[in-house]
Amino acid sequence: MNSAEKLISHAREGHFEEALPQLLEIARRPGGARGPVWESAAASIQILLWLDRPAEAADLADSLIRTDGPSGGELCDQDMPFDEALLAAPEVSPAAVAARLAAVAETVPAGRVLQTRLQWLSEELPRRSPEELMPGFRPWGVPLPPSGPKHRSPLVERDFETLTDDEKRVVWQSLRNANDFPRAHELATRGGHIPPQYAVCSWMAGWYAVQGDIERGENMLLAAHGRWHPYKNWDAIPTAPVLQPTLRLVTTDRVREHYLTRPIGPEAK
Repeated sequence: MNSAEKLISHAREGHFEEALPQLLEIARRPGGARGPVWESAAASIQILLWLDRPAEAADLADSLIRTDGPSGGELCDQDMPFDEALLAAPEVSPAAVAARLAAVAETVPAGRVLQTRLQWLSEELPRRSPEELMPGFRPWGVPLPPSGPKHRSPLVERDFETLTDDEKRVVWQSLRNANDFPRAHELATRGGHIPPQYAVCSWMAGWYAVQGDIERGENMLLAAHGRWHPYKNWDAIPTAPVLQPTLRLVTTDRVREHYLTRPIGPEAK
C-alpha cells in the first residue's frame, strides 16, 4: 500500500475525522506521484460528504480534475466518487450542476472513463433527478405490480429455513432486484433474518424510511455497516446513506456516530 492507502486504512479503523486533515493535505499536493493524490482526494470526498460538507467535496473533485485531468493519468480511469461529489454539489439548480459537470468533463481527454461518465451525467441530469444518478438509488415506495413481483428467483417460494447460505443470499438479492419489500420484511420480522449483503440492507432501510419506520431503518443501516466492503483501496466509507434523501431519513445521529467511529470493511475483522 502507498502512503495514502495506509492512511485510508487507518481511517477505516474508525478514525475518519482524525485522518481527514492529512488526507486533504495529500489530496491538495501540487507535485509528486499522483496516485496517492487522487486516492486521498477520493477518500476525503467520502468523509466530507458524511460530515455534511458537500460544497467542499464538490470543489475538491472539481479542482483535482481540472488540475490533473488534462495529463490523462490514472485519475481519468476513475469515476466514483468524483462524479457523486459533483452531483451532490449544493448548486442553485440542476441546470447549474449539469453545466459544471460538462465543463469539468471537457478538461479530461476524450474517451476516458471519467470524461465519459461526467459528460453522460451532464446530459442525463435535465431528464432525471440527482438521486436517481447517485449511488444506492432504488425505487423505494413503488408498489409491486398487480401481477406480482417480477424476476424473482424460484428459491423465494421454498422454505427459507431449508436453504443453504448461498441460496439464502440468492433469495435476498432476488427480492431486492424485484423490489419485493413485503416478502423481505416478512423474513426480517417473522423469521428474524438479516440480509448478509450491504446492498440489500440498504435497500430495506430505504423502504422502512418511506414507511416512517425510523427505528427499523436505522437498525438496518447499522446492520449494513458490518456487511460493507471497499470497492478499491481508496474506498473509505459508503456514501449512499448520506447522499440519498430517502436513506438520510434513517441516517440518524446514532447511525452517523457508528459509521464514523467504528471499524468498517476489512479493518473491522
